[in-house]
This record gives sequence, C-alpha cells and structure tokens, in this order.
Amino acid sequence: MPELAAIARERAALAAVADAIVAASVGKGLRVTVACAASRLAVVDHLAQALHARGRATRCLTTSADLPVAGDPAPDPGGNGSTVVVITSGLATESDRGVLRVNVLVTSAEGAPPTGGSPDVILAYGEPGGPVIGYLAPFLSAGSD
Repeated sequence: MPELAAIARERAALAAVADAIVAASVGKGLRVTVACAASRLAVVDHLAQALHARGRATRCLTTSADLPVAGDPAPDPGGNGSTVVVITSGLATESDRGVLRVNVLVTSAEGAPPTGGSPDVILAYGEPGGPVIGYLAPFLSAGSD
C-alpha cells in the first residue's frame, strides 16, 4: 500500500498538470493522450478526475498501445505492457481545429523527453516518495499564449 506522502505528492503533481492543461485549453475542446504501464492506469483516472474538478467534463477511451489515435503523435509507451488512454472533453472531432492536444507519458524514471513520441508532459515515478513532473511543454507553462 502506498504511503500517504506518496499519494499526496501524486495528487499534487496531477493537480499541477490539470491546472496547466485547463489554463491552456480555455475555449477549446480537449484531447489528452496518456501512455502508461498497465499498473499505472489509476493515474489516468486521477487526471480525469482532476480535470473534471476544474470544470472539464471528460470521458476516457482506451486504445491499443500499437494503434495511435488518428491525428495524434501518440507517445511511445515503450512496448512493455503499456496502454494508451485518451481523455476527451468538449466537442472533439477529427476536423475540429479548436482542440488542444496534449500527450502525457508516465514513466518509471526521470529524464529528458524521449525523441519518439513528443510528449508534452512526462510524469516520472522514479522516486519512492511519488511522481515528479519530469517535463512540461512550454505551451502548458504559466503565462504562455
């Protein structure tokens, strides 16, 4: 069972990511693609809950790690039992230009963003105390347009 401090750190990291996504997606539809190990699927649910708590009604769609979602450069999940889940909010259609697309990669270690899938957010679970935000794309940073 995870320690309370690790749970609090995870929730704080997910809250920061959700805040950044919501701020960047004002007035737009939203499509968040999350690649993670099957053992970390709860992270997707917690992120969806965090987005919902910030006023974004969401729904989750699970896809195969081998089949990227059309129009998205899906993060490379590493091929080791990974899953890709898409969180959508608002009117998100393939032809909708008003959709913010965010790719999230959940890893087991910190590091620079990999070259393969161009993730916009990396959540690194390398420390026993919980995850850290290993990377946050500039368009999600506070004060960016």
